[in-house]
Formats: sequence, structure tokens, C-alpha cells
Amino acid sequence: MFNNPYKNISKVTQNRKVYFQADTPQEIWADVLEHDKESMQELCSAMSKLVYEVGVPKFFVHLSAKILYNLVYRWWGHYTKESDYLASECSNMSASLMAFLQRQYTLAHMGCSVVMVWDEKNEEMLCFRSLDWRGADDIARSTRILSFVNKEDKEIAQIAGITAMVGVLTGAKKGFSVAINYAPWKRSAKFKSDPTFLIRQLLEDEKINTYKEAIKKVSSWKIGSPCFISLCGVKKGDACVIELGNAGEIYIREIGDENFIIQTNHYDLQGSPFTQHNEEVYKEQMNEKQWYESELLRNSQKRQALMQEELLKDSDEEMKDRLISLYKQVPILNWETAQWVIMQPKNGEIEVYASIDK
Repeated sequence: MFNNPYKNISKVTQNRKVYFQADTPQEIWADVLEHDKESMQELCSAMSKLVYEVGVPKFFVHLSAKILYNLVYRWWGHYTKESDYLASECSNMSASLMAFLQRQYTLAHMGCSVVMVWDEKNEEMLCFRSLDWRGADDIARSTRILSFVNKEDKEIAQIAGITAMVGVLTGAKKGFSVAINYAPWKRSAKFKSDPTFLIRQLLEDEKINTYKEAIKKVSSWKIGSPCFISLCGVKKGDACVIELGNAGEIYIREIGDENFIIQTNHYDLQGSPFTQHNEEVYKEQMNEKQWYESELLRNSQKRQALMQEELLKDSDEEMKDRLISLYKQVPILNWETAQWVIMQPKNGEIEVYASIDK
């Protein structure tokens, strides 16, 4: 099912509990640290190296992190105590650098492909997301299914987690799922909330349990970085992409009467008011290997077009199997692909797959 020339793809079976209502960071992350301390150390080391590779002098990275930590993160940052604890327990880095790395969504970039589709046979909505990010192999090896449980040990949400990351990129609870995609806004980071922290808060909130409630909450966010938020509900027609701009702007694209809606890494060409930020697409002819290694912001429209073309075809194949076959196609599958996640809002469950270079 997963055969392809580029990646070894395997189902993630490691499940960990995050006791998000516990009183201390030690209690919150106890299960993850018990099993994955070494993995967390390896990921922290790999991610810090990626930061140094962007061309900014190492001393400047540490100086910037220290200034931001002491002036901003310690006082107004979300989950800073958890970040501090993980820095002390599973890394050789300072608390300031760990807090800096926790905000990589705001400070860096990633590609992603998301489709939300109506599964007629099983009468449910599905969301399939590919997480494409630099350091894909390190992320894949550190991928876990995180079960966020409350004080009664009741599971509230399932997360496609990355060890040592306190924010959330992808997750589901009974009633809806949520995924974040990078948006190509010409921007600078703002002293507002990193969207990955807001996603975690959304999933932890036991008062928010429906697709409509999730839309209302996300639409009120004040974010530190533009992004796309894909929300998927249970019933046919319950799916949308919320485009959040750099200064509070918002545009919602709904699935409507269609059977699917797709989001990659560009603003909607038909209705979005933010299309001036889209990256220039590739115009030259390229072979499969070149597409596989191409830049995700520039191949975003090709990924979307390929997904749309395939999903418009008639098929008797099980929807999950069909989506897996689709996501194996280049450049949906690419050199930065780290995770696949299949989410079922009907029951709040997820399937997670790790993708490592051959």
C-alpha cells in the first residue's frame, strides 16, 4: 500500500498520554518523558542545527532567543513552564532557545497538503493531512500519537505529536478535527500567540466540541503568524479553510455542496483577498525527481490541482486507501514529507504514519 521510490512509510504505534490538566509540567509530560526522553534530546539537537543553517550567526540566534524569552515569552507566552521543564530534562539547550524553537511555526516555514472529503460509503467526513517540514526524518522518528487526558483520565483529544513540541499542528476530538498549513505571507513575526499553541487550547477546551463552535473560536484568534486552519466536522458539508491574515484579516472558504475541499500552501485563487502573497509557480518542464525536490511554496498549486483531478474521478476504492494512493504521488509526496495523519471527527480518532527517506 505504501510502496514508492522515495520514502519508507510506516504506521505509528507509539501512544503516549499528556495529562494536560495536571498541576506541574513534570506531571503533564510524565508519560512522554518516561518513554521518549532520548528521542526528545535527538529532536532538540536536530532542530537547533536547522536554525543555525539558515545563515544567521549562531550568537545572534542565542541573543535573539534570550531577549525574546526575558521580555516576552516568560511573561506572556503560552506553555512557557512546560517548555522550561523540557529544556531542563531533555536537551542541552537553554530555556530561552527551547522557547524560541517552540515557535518555529511563527519563525520558520513548512509545506503541507490537506484534504477534507466526504466518505459516502461510511457516511462520515475524513481529513487527511501531510506534514512537510525541513528535518523531515528527525520529525518522523519523533512522531507519536498523544492522547490528551483530563483529570478524570478521560481522553479529550488525539494529537499527531512531535516529542518535545508543546504546541499542536494536527489533532482531532469527537466532533471536529483541525490542521494548520503555512501561509506565504510576506511578514514578520508579531508578539501575539503562536497558532500551534492556540490549536492546543482549542482541543483542550472541553466546552468546544462541535465544528460550528470550533469555527467561532478560530475566527476570534489573534495570531503571531498568518496561517491556514483546516476544520473538519462530522456531517457532509462541515468543512472549511480559514485564512488568517497578518493584521487580523480573515477569509473563510467552505466546502459547500462539493464532496471535498483542499488546502496546500497558497491563497485561494477564486475568492481570497490575499492572493498577492502567493509564490510564483514553476513554469519550466520538470521530471518527477525534480518535482520531488522542488520548493513547496512554488509547487503548491500543482499539488492542489493533482489532488483535485484525482478526487474528481469515479472510484470504488475505500476512501482511506484512495487517499493514501493519492498522497504517494509526487509532489504531494516530497523530500520534506514527515507525517501523514488521517482524522475521523465522527469518533475523534486519528491514524498517524511516519515518512523516512529510503
